[in-house]
Amino acid sequence: MPKNAPMVVHLYGDDNEVVKTFTRSFVPWKMLKKAVKLSKQVNFEDLKAEDVDQIAGLVVEVFSDQFTLEDLDNGADVGEMLAVIQNIVARANGVSLNPTPPES
Repeated sequence: MPKNAPMVVHLYGDDNEVVKTFTRSFVPWKMLKKAVKLSKQVNFEDLKAEDVDQIAGLVVEVFSDQFTLEDLDNGADVGEMLAVIQNIVARANGVSLNPTPPES
């Protein structure tokens, strides 16, 4: 996924058709702490049930509560959800807390 490409969550209906689409172009600053913490706690190679709940909660928050955990449980695609959380974590890990100031 390109660095600044919007993150997308599709919710699917019973007929496997997209019912709703949500996009987010950035990760709000307040989510940095949560995303960094999550990236250190979760082993994405060996996910546990608690990890999935934490991931889903972070995604809901990043997308400003436009959907619920239940919406994700019932209508989100596993591959798409993993792509979104990996994008969030990558953006959080890429933040430089000591950036070089712009030249005057």
